[in-house]
Amino acid sequence: MNRVRNADEFLLRFRRISNEYAGIFGPALSKLRSRYTGRPEEEVINEHLEIHARAYFVNAFLASLNWRLDKSPTDGLPNLIPEVPVRSAETRSIRFLDYLGLERETDRPLLIVETKRPRAHLPRTWTPAATYSEIVCRGLAGEKLIGEWNEWLNTLRDYVRSVYQRNQVVPRRVVITNGEWLILFLDPERAFLQEGGCSPSDILVFGDRKDIERRFTEVFRCLEYHQVLGEVPSLTPGELPFYAQEVDRVMHGLRLRYIEELGIYQPEPVIKVAPVIWLWTRYGAWLRVESPPQEYQLAREEAKLRAHLNEVRQAAQKLLAEVNKRLGTSLQAYPLTQHYEDEDAFATLPGVREQEPNNFLLVTGDKTHYLLPAPSVPSCPYHDWTACYRDGVPSNPGPFTVPSVSPRSFFVSGDLHHCAHRDVSTAKKSPIAADNRASCGPRSGEEGQAFCEIWRFEQYLCCRTCAYEEVCTKAPVFRLPCQRPTPSASRVQQVAEDKIYEVYHGSQ
Repeated sequence: MNRVRNADEFLLRFRRISNEYAGIFGPALSKLRSRYTGRPEEEVINEHLEIHARAYFVNAFLASLNWRLDKSPTDGLPNLIPEVPVRSAETRSIRFLDYLGLERETDRPLLIVETKRPRAHLPRTWTPAATYSEIVCRGLAGEKLIGEWNEWLNTLRDYVRSVYQRNQVVPRRVVITNGEWLILFLDPERAFLQEGGCSPSDILVFGDRKDIERRFTEVFRCLEYHQVLGEVPSLTPGELPFYAQEVDRVMHGLRLRYIEELGIYQPEPVIKVAPVIWLWTRYGAWLRVESPPQEYQLAREEAKLRAHLNEVRQAAQKLLAEVNKRLGTSLQAYPLTQHYEDEDAFATLPGVREQEPNNFLLVTGDKTHYLLPAPSVPSCPYHDWTACYRDGVPSNPGPFTVPSVSPRSFFVSGDLHHCAHRDVSTAKKSPIAADNRASCGPRSGEEGQAFCEIWRFEQYLCCRTCAYEEVCTKAPVFRLPCQRPTPSASRVQQVAEDKIYEVYHGSQ
């Protein structure tokens, strides 16, 4: 199933779901229940079990809002999980959430959905109330409602508190529905965690499917997965003007796929990348711009590697030029070090994150690749394992003579992009912990993960050839055995590298 991209498409799918349920699944289920219970169809037609509404309607409804149950295992876990067990914050027993919606990359809880039997009514009160939203607020405040609604609201409160207790994150939306009406809590923290914090304006009530259909843009805007996440999915340059408002920062980045390719004797690593552009709007949202289907496979031989890096650089610069053209701007790429220093921006867009197993999104800032053409420290002897062995600092498990997938080392001993120094290797794989977090500086990883930003796809890269070098070497806990040259020497090296590019590509 393809992603639903706008409210109009959601409306078309919702109408189809409603028609199929009313015209096909509902009557078929009634006939089956009549046949197997021996009771007249009209006596059981309104007694459909809660699970039937979920299976035939709610699943499809949530999928039409990009809360997906249908992803294959190779795509990673789905972002909507049914029947999730959680230990109750109130009773300490295990309860089951009907649905828990998650952010795919981080498993951060975003959505709780509670379903009720189709014949369940909207909340009612013993005293007059202007709206259903007001009734719900009064029920949350302790007022006695008609029927089971106090129990249901208490259950929702316990679910929210239980999820928060386990994750220290409040889900952004909570829904209770019977497949016909739907109640949407826009601010679960105020509704369920703050005493007396509930406001009718924070609760949307849709009385039936016709009401959902009439207010379809409201449903899409408040409940669609990416809208709830606060992140627009990847865009092509042509789509960009419809989303980008007041962009004030742009950075280069990469999509990266790590592949373990089977060989005759042993597997070997294959790395493919595609340039992306990251845009930061003044409203605090990140946009990702890509230009499919271009992708580039990383090469190992020095000359081919330089050609690869230059090819990716040209594609990235072309994409940035296209973005500026579409937006009517002249933005320059923002430095990676400054992005890491911006707590708000970095919190929502870490430097490296794994979308799905072996599929990564990288932020490279003002650089167009995670690899640099050459080390920032010239003439370092520790690219070679034998030199490290001579000095008593060889890395384990020994010299890499061929590329390896376990541990992950794309380059081999002697390559300029390989590091064989033991102390560097042990520092890179050291875990981030509560007592060293401040000394590690800004990190994409969480506690327990490796210090190295790219550890999950490359464990023996020379840090001086990595785009994250300046970020990592600012950390007090991380010291490299080689020292960078003085600024004047660095300038000489940069001029030499530029000359190599010029000579090489001038001959093409």
